[in-house]
Amino acid sequence: MNKKKEEGFGSILGFLLVAIGFAVGVGSLWRFPYVCGSNGGAIFILVYILVILLIGIPLLTVEITMGFQTQKTAILAYKELAPGKKWYFASYLHILAAVMVFAYTSPIYAWVLTYIYRTATGFFTGMDAAAITASFDALNADHTTMMIAAVVNWVLICLVVYRGLQNGVEKISKIILPLLALIMLVCIFIGIRLPGAMDGLKFLFWPDVTHFTFHSFTTALGQAFFAIGIGMLASMVFGSYIKKKDEVIVKDASIISGAIIFAGIAAGLMIFPMVFAFGLEPSAGTGLTLLTLPNAFLAVSGGRVIGTLFYVGFYIAAFSSAIGICESIVAVFMDVFRVSRGRALALTMVFGVIIGTISICDLNLFDKFDIITSNYIIVIGAFLISIFTGWIWGAENVLDAANIRHKALRLWISVCLKYLCPVAIIIIFIGNFL
Repeated sequence: MNKKKEEGFGSILGFLLVAIGFAVGVGSLWRFPYVCGSNGGAIFILVYILVILLIGIPLLTVEITMGFQTQKTAILAYKELAPGKKWYFASYLHILAAVMVFAYTSPIYAWVLTYIYRTATGFFTGMDAAAITASFDALNADHTTMMIAAVVNWVLICLVVYRGLQNGVEKISKIILPLLALIMLVCIFIGIRLPGAMDGLKFLFWPDVTHFTFHSFTTALGQAFFAIGIGMLASMVFGSYIKKKDEVIVKDASIISGAIIFAGIAAGLMIFPMVFAFGLEPSAGTGLTLLTLPNAFLAVSGGRVIGTLFYVGFYIAAFSSAIGICESIVAVFMDVFRVSRGRALALTMVFGVIIGTISICDLNLFDKFDIITSNYIIVIGAFLISIFTGWIWGAENVLDAANIRHKALRLWISVCLKYLCPVAIIIIFIGNFL
């Protein structure tokens, strides 16, 4: 019996919250602020928003639609939509992307859980910037502490995903996403009231083209794909859980994409006013939230509480992403191997623990996993989805399956799928070699 087929979202709201939770996690709160800070701030945000509106929404729509039309995941969806053809091999790339993102990002969860404890207990009190950096380096060398934090994260993920879609993933998403929004608003309110915070707002909202390059453009394209999760399996899986046959998928894709834009800007509002208020470096790279912000929390009244709140919010966002992508991998294993949820989860965690442990023990490999997954696996997967839906399954069939009736909307999505998206993806891919 097909175990996965027994499950479905309890409501469209549940689908939207799970999909948004998946999208706004690591991509929006960890990755977006540092790529934004390294690529000119406001001008990067403008390009990022345009990419999501013009390319992200059509691609997200069709990926969800593949699962929605077939009520199957990845391999079986491709086989049903293109019977007798080898296009289902593309699904292996989507599965690989999902497994890699779920697994190699384990150090991020371990860092944030450790920072929640350290910030709350006053660990950073009395440290200067050099000492904070040294403590972060020491944490990475302390594999025992990192593994303990990672195990805590893995156990929490298993507890939620094992309970099933409605009772686990959907229910927890309805709790943690509103909580995340509240924490982000509190942190934003605190940050923008700091002296010097206006410089951070100017950085975010006043475009400066002198800091924007071709590399910045390709980075914005890649970040949009990473944040939305194109080619990362989850959207197709979530689409297969939608049971409402007349659902207009482009509406849902637009809501999810809007939430991603909001989350990215909100993350910037949380971080950059504090960065500028304390004279820190906005282009600090991947360590922006872990190396620079503890300095800000030390310098402000009530910084221990603010910092703890910030990292709790960070973890909630990351955790919502983790349970979403874990659920998608579990669903594929249930669909393909026709096994129970427990066995599919156990298999998923084997991959997660092995690759996650490698990332924790060797951060050079963590960086390589990030580059290979973000710049190559996801990009190629997105290109294949665009070509498959635009030319193989056929844009008209996609639009009908997604319940899109408006002529102008159909034309826009059709042109995007067939021409604009492939060209944009090729530009991203070429940009990786420049």
